[in-house]
Amino acid sequence: MILTTIDGMPLYSTSPEAVAHAIRIGLQGYHTHTFRGRVGYMAGVNHTSIQRNIQRTVTPSTTPVVEPVTQPIVSRPSSSTSRSGGGGGGGY
Repeated sequence: MILTTIDGMPLYSTSPEAVAHAIRIGLQGYHTHTFRGRVGYMAGVNHTSIQRNIQRTVTPSTTPVVEPVTQPIVSRPSSSTSRSGGGGGGGY
């Protein structure tokens, strides 16, 4: 169970939860914090290891750049043409 978050990282009520989270985010071990008089467990052997891991995994190059796609405007000649000419035909 998550007790709270500190600097965006969850503080768990048990050490196995913290260790499992550490493994998921590429860290090892856990460290403790006290929250409202209760010991909580956080992933990583210390807070510095979390900060290093975050800096290593979140870089500007991992942020995708999405550019808008625009369709070119193509003008085409009209397909309807008017013809004039003889051939009266069909009179009454």
